[in-house]
Amino acid sequence: MGIITDFNKWDLEKGQWIAPNPSQYGRSFAFANYENIINDPSKNINYIIISAGTRVEDHTKKFQEIKENKVRIDYVLDYLKHKKENYCVMLYLMDADAPIIEDAKLFAEYIDGLSILPTTNSINLINLSKCSAMNFYVPRFFQNEISFKKTNMYNIASPYAGTKMASPAIFYPEVEKLVHGKINNNLLANFVYNNLIKIYESVSSNSHMDYDIAIPGGVFDEKKDVYDENFIKNIFSEENITSIKQLNTFKNLITGIDGNTLDEAIKTKNFTGIGLCLLDKAFFQEKSDGMVYVFNQRKVEPILGIESIRLKSTHHAVNTITRSMAEILGIVCDTIDEDDEKKVFYKK
Repeated sequence: MGIITDFNKWDLEKGQWIAPNPSQYGRSFAFANYENIINDPSKNINYIIISAGTRVEDHTKKFQEIKENKVRIDYVLDYLKHKKENYCVMLYLMDADAPIIEDAKLFAEYIDGLSILPTTNSINLINLSKCSAMNFYVPRFFQNEISFKKTNMYNIASPYAGTKMASPAIFYPEVEKLVHGKINNNLLANFVYNNLIKIYESVSSNSHMDYDIAIPGGVFDEKKDVYDENFIKNIFSEENITSIKQLNTFKNLITGIDGNTLDEAIKTKNFTGIGLCLLDKAFFQEKSDGMVYVFNQRKVEPILGIESIRLKSTHHAVNTITRSMAEILGIVCDTIDEDDEKKVFYKK
């Protein structure tokens, strides 16, 4: 069971972090701490922090604990028990209302605190989707030099240029066009379209957490007070790039749907995966992982002069695919196992 020990809430009116009351826990900045895996008492701890771009209320109603099967933490724990190093597994939960850059600042402060512990060997950030974008900002806010030396970052399915799935001003017209193209009855088409939008908005945070990764110009004017257009526009700022290059390791992992992805999702009854495959076909010209175009995920390559790692036949919800999780964890553990003198930032 993951125990949540830290809560911080962004106050939109005051523009600052506050201590939340219990009714706000579900949408607060938080970490769930799982068990320490001690395979060798003589060695220090490698922190595995999984940032899946979700909030507390996505996983639990108790707001004090999160089960291991959420985001497949159970698989992560089981995988690491068979390794020779020591690990501490954590799940990061985003604040639903804070500008994502404010999440990044607070996250950096947390990493600074871990890095100065003498028992910390490494801090490994496994970032999915919007958290890849968020954590691309994180190193620029480090206050401790040792934070750079101890941090390994793995960005997965990164929407470096934003995504239409977080851009209602772009996405809604596409949905409407698709529905009216399939349904000849205008009244019925409008009914279906309106209900699809209701479902979309019930899943969305309807705030910075989702809108900040919109394609510039993709958020309606009435939502501009909970939208930071500069977040995506400045993701490849000089400050960010310079800071990322100081990390011990940075790897960019690509997800993309191919001819086998849907078949595997159907066979394993992965309904999230099936839905993403359908979205890829309907809205991304079969050139995405169901949420983010593959070419979008690659935009960091010329910026940093690196090659990405293409995960095998993988839709956006990589944490729902055991095979993909094993591939990701293998990359992370191989990096941790390397001798320090062999580690280089541009490791392919």
